[in-house]
Amino acid sequence: MEIDDDEGLPLAQRRSRRVDVPMPLRYRQYEDVLPQPPPSVPSDHIALPPDPNPPANLTDVSTGTRTSFRAPPFRTARNVFGLVRQFFSSTPPSHDPEEAVTLQDISSIPSVAPAEPDPPCAPRDLSFHPYPNRSSFELGHWYWNGSVQKSHQDFKELIDIVGDAHFDPEDVRDTQWDRINSTLGASIPDKEGDEWEDEDAGWRKTQVTIEVPFSRTTAQPGSQPYVAADLYHRPLVSVIREKLSNAQDDELFYYEPYELRWSAPHLPHEVNIHGELYTSPAFMDAHRKLQESPGEPGCELPRVVVA
Repeated sequence: MEIDDDEGLPLAQRRSRRVDVPMPLRYRQYEDVLPQPPPSVPSDHIALPPDPNPPANLTDVSTGTRTSFRAPPFRTARNVFGLVRQFFSSTPPSHDPEEAVTLQDISSIPSVAPAEPDPPCAPRDLSFHPYPNRSSFELGHWYWNGSVQKSHQDFKELIDIVGDAHFDPEDVRDTQWDRINSTLGASIPDKEGDEWEDEDAGWRKTQVTIEVPFSRTTAQPGSQPYVAADLYHRPLVSVIREKLSNAQDDELFYYEPYELRWSAPHLPHEVNIHGELYTSPAFMDAHRKLQESPGEPGCELPRVVVA
């Protein structure tokens, strides 16, 4: 009589009877595949200008009927995951931000490149001015935008701030909070705020006027205008123009929309993938309306919607 040695052991400690069982094929085809961005446009495809006199229709010789002509939309090749990009026009785009995407942009895999030495003196980041850094800004934002009497929800928000991976206690250790609060409450910008007065950068100054009511017992009863402060603002067009003029920022903008489709071998048709704004039906519709609208007289530049 043969006795099983594992019979008296718990199920969790018994030896497995299934050894070297392969995964199903639908999972093994994506095994150990590194992340990849959507397929980019091949570099040998050059976007040619549209034909100024395209054929409006074609004639069927056998029947004599005339049918409208429309070139098929430009499509990229499939990547390893079966993703395909289909553009609005029949020609490839002249600008493809996907070419600049690296593995580090779409994954958390550490880079194998040698670490570069720290610069001797890093310039101060003015993105959070007058706060010196992000950690100080988030604490100041929590303090001023919360209620006067802190609630349990405010406490949870504070825990989320100090528990975030980007929060550094060293950044807030020497922060001059009184000076920052005085700068925020002042109407006159400091030396570091000269950028707000730069008209060449597109900034504009508008006086903010409010109506102050006075009692009827005063010398001038009723409401009187009072200039509270100067509001510095910048038109959105100037911001877009500045970004597009910068080569590093320009390569990240999508000028032409496309449909991201999944072409799977086990599906009868392609499936639309929804994600970014430039792959949405709204972007496609705005691009189509812009192309069908009358252009500026004498202007042959491309007309695009920036996203």
